[in-house]
Amino acid sequence: MRVDTSCDTANFILDGDKFFLELHRHIRRAELDGKGATIRLAYWKADPSLTLPAVDGAPQRTLAQALSSAAKAGVKVQVILWNGWKSECFVPHHHFWREDWTAWLDKWKHLLTEWKFPDGSLEFKYHSYAGTTLHPFTSLHIKIALFKTSGSEDLLLGGMNLGEDYKSATTHDAANHWHDAAVHLKGDIHRVVGHYWSELWAGKTPPAAPHTPDRSGGGKAVTFVTTDIQGKKAERDIRKELVGHIQKAKQFVYMENQALTDPCIIDALVAAAARGVRIILMVPHPKETVLGDYSGYAYVMNFAFRAIAMAGMTSFTSKSAGKVKASDLKDCSLRYEGWILSGRSLLLPPSPQVQKTGCLDNDTYITDLEKRLHAGDDSLMQSWKHPNLPFRPASQFMNRGVHWKLKTAWLGTWEYLENITAIESESFSMYSPLLNGAKGKSPYVHSKVAIVDDKLAFIGSSNWTYRSMQFDAEVSAVIQDGAFVKAMREEIFEHWGMPKNVDQWRAAAEQNVGKTDGKVNIVPLTLADLQVSYTSLTAWGSWAAGNMI
Repeated sequence: MRVDTSCDTANFILDGDKFFLELHRHIRRAELDGKGATIRLAYWKADPSLTLPAVDGAPQRTLAQALSSAAKAGVKVQVILWNGWKSECFVPHHHFWREDWTAWLDKWKHLLTEWKFPDGSLEFKYHSYAGTTLHPFTSLHIKIALFKTSGSEDLLLGGMNLGEDYKSATTHDAANHWHDAAVHLKGDIHRVVGHYWSELWAGKTPPAAPHTPDRSGGGKAVTFVTTDIQGKKAERDIRKELVGHIQKAKQFVYMENQALTDPCIIDALVAAAARGVRIILMVPHPKETVLGDYSGYAYVMNFAFRAIAMAGMTSFTSKSAGKVKASDLKDCSLRYEGWILSGRSLLLPPSPQVQKTGCLDNDTYITDLEKRLHAGDDSLMQSWKHPNLPFRPASQFMNRGVHWKLKTAWLGTWEYLENITAIESESFSMYSPLLNGAKGKSPYVHSKVAIVDDKLAFIGSSNWTYRSMQFDAEVSAVIQDGAFVKAMREEIFEHWGMPKNVDQWRAAAEQNVGKTDGKVNIVPLTLADLQVSYTSLTAWGSWAAGNMI
């Protein structure tokens, strides 16, 4: 689904403490408004015993108590929960952070059966979103809270689920390790997302876009985009929208997420870096994240790291050819084994097409790749090198290689990307928040944020992963208001203690390496940080297969 709409106001919410305060504030306002007010929630994960902070005359209380009090005041409360036990949670190694999924469901059932509410005031529905036979482990991953009172219509949308694990102060330390983001929107976007929610409640798969007349007269343009594969025709509009804006980027792309593994997004970033766009990717530190094993993501992301770094390389080392300097090359490209003659080639500097035209060939290739992935073409994920591996997205990167031609050579040279090391690059580095002096306690970046040229920002539930782009039910708001986007970016940069000027990021991050002040500092990742040994494949292979990276 893709719907152009608008909002009257937009407020960025950084980290859990602020989000749960805002959530409770809107529940309280609905409670005070009483009959006629509505609260509609849809969440991947929601714990009714979550403690909400005191706000607006309401004491600290649990989510169950807050919703129950609103219902008894006459508010109509409706909650959609993903019934994870029926799909992903069947896998034994999924523990969902200290809570078995059945325990969550039992709490909600207890709330319904044991507490007394006016008829129709408090309703729950379990949504059994499930994937295909080939990819069964998918989920309703959305996080939506809609509030309607006599004086206001409000929407909270972002990356935070309703659980204690998502609480965190904006000043991160060992006890405040969760980094996340959301947005509070008012205006016509409430109608659009409300229609989407109502379609989910009605059991329509996938929800259809609203047919009512467009009322996008607010001050800020917003596009609401979703991913959903349950219908006859899969909807994968979040990837299409994000890739399209990356292709138009002229200055910088800033992204935060727990991982970057979607092949089309990565190729769009490679092409952007090749034409001189600054790429800043914020992810958890692979070896120090508080959440533990990150090897599945790290294995795929080490290929993404190499690919994007090659787009701005000044030199690299090849296993077969030794050190190669960009100044000695006539052209260079990323290609795929088995697809050399099919046009699956992404041109890099110093190829003349990139230098002279910005490389329209790259845009054509990326657009074609997006269309094929949108149509569910899994043949792109086959591995000729390791055909028995179950995690196809990783296999796609394992097939990739670098092809280059020296100015003095008749023939070009091919080398698998995994054999390209010591990449010196002017335009790229992945970054991570590192709590120095506290082993394994660094913040976990869970936010789903993308900012392009201070013109637009993505905020929603969708990870920048193959799974989220291809299979899960996801939502994202694309806010196209320069003043809001710039203020949001500067708040994030200040939060990380980094310069507001994107061109100063790398130098500032490099100065943070080796600090021992006991604080969270942003550091650039190296290829060594993302290295995963082949001997560990058996340890994380089942996890990667279940998550589809």
